[in-house]
Amino acid sequence: MSTGEKKSYNLTQLSEMYGGNQDNVKKTVEIFCDQLEQDMVMLRQKFEESDLASVKAFAHRMKPNLKLFGVMEMHELVLQIETSSLAGDAATLGPQLDDLYGRAKSLIALMKKEVL
Repeated sequence: MSTGEKKSYNLTQLSEMYGGNQDNVKKTVEIFCDQLEQDMVMLRQKFEESDLASVKAFAHRMKPNLKLFGVMEMHELVLQIETSSLAGDAATLGPQLDDLYGRAKSLIALMKKEVL
């Protein structure tokens, strides 16, 4: 990470939750990364099946974890995905999911490199 570059996640809240126990933080990050990968697969699958209600449900389920890990840009994007799903706006939803998928892939790689 270059000087002045903002980290795309924040583990402060998680670390406080575990009283600074870094083993628990690492385990939770690992679970988060695994779940995020699974969610990305399911989001794409449900979108390809035109099951926008399920896309919305998966996006909604992701919000608390994204917030806990301080991934606020992805959290905002997930809110937009929920809105597009609810509106049945597949034309907007496709690029939003592509953006989310790219961000998730980058985040998982970064967290695995820096934390795990």
